[in-house]
Amino acid sequence: MSKNKSKSKNETFMLLKYFLGFDGGGTHLRGCLIDESGSVLAAAAQPPASFPKLKEKIGAPVAELANALKKIAGLSHATISAAGFCSTGVGRPADRAIVERALNEKNIAQKIIAESDALAALTGAFGGGPGIIVIAGTGVICFGRAPGGEIIRVGGWGYLLGDEGSGFSVAQAGLIAALKNWDGRGAPTMLREIFEKRFNVVSIELLISQIYSPEFDRGKFAELAPLVFSAADQGDAVAQEIIRNSGRAHGHLIRAVLQRATWPIPVPLALIGNLFRRRDVLLPGLWEILPEKELALIAPRFEPVVGAALLAMMATGVSLNEDFLMKLERSWQAKSS
Repeated sequence: MSKNKSKSKNETFMLLKYFLGFDGGGTHLRGCLIDESGSVLAAAAQPPASFPKLKEKIGAPVAELANALKKIAGLSHATISAAGFCSTGVGRPADRAIVERALNEKNIAQKIIAESDALAALTGAFGGGPGIIVIAGTGVICFGRAPGGEIIRVGGWGYLLGDEGSGFSVAQAGLIAALKNWDGRGAPTMLREIFEKRFNVVSIELLISQIYSPEFDRGKFAELAPLVFSAADQGDAVAQEIIRNSGRAHGHLIRAVLQRATWPIPVPLALIGNLFRRRDVLLPGLWEILPEKELALIAPRFEPVVGAALLAMMATGVSLNEDFLMKLERSWQAKSS
């Protein structure tokens, strides 16, 4: 009898289709293995392996994690129907081709889907359904999946060509305001004293050499954004306007997405990224651009790594119905706890 049960279980494994998802972030390479029934069979993380740094060498760490996930799930010899790999810098056809070629060489799955980390976040947030996300950290980008399935991108052009509403832009505006106060072009602001203290200079204009040093990159710039929020919290009018402008910038991004498709109201909206830890002071500016009743703020349903696996499933024609998503949600929560 136990042999029959074992045989039945093995037959079930053979009938199911399996999917891998990978999120190649700057802090970790995360992976998950799910099946078409909505069960999360394995989840794990390894040291960072992002596409911008590894390029053609991305296949090795992803294959290592794929094998680890299959081993955890007890599926070492199973065939994976499709794998989704998502990372910063994989939003253009030439970059996607590099990833697909590297992962195909490692025989990770029968089908490889390579996309940007923003698309993984969008897909995870709404379980492959329609909605809009704004991701605001060092940079900022807005993505929407329209009710008809169309993917709409707005912004995300980097600090030289945009990034309004990002941590970088908040910090930059704060420093500009402090310097304008010093040279007589701007209103009084406590930002001047706050930045003097942060950079350990006796006068704000003396921080220029530090700002323009090669070591002071975009990330370090964005780390100054909390100082602007702090000044705003203390009632500084200049800092408050900077924060309000950041919220308005998010509103303009969302409005551009809304204008490019027909949406039922309210539209699901997820705000993702470190900057939105302070959504309490960012949202008033956003609501100036878009009426609050047009949007329904929600927490992302799944993490981007699950979104990457869902992209792989969608690419093979698997239906992501609500029963499947509810089972996946319960399974993911159990696996993550």
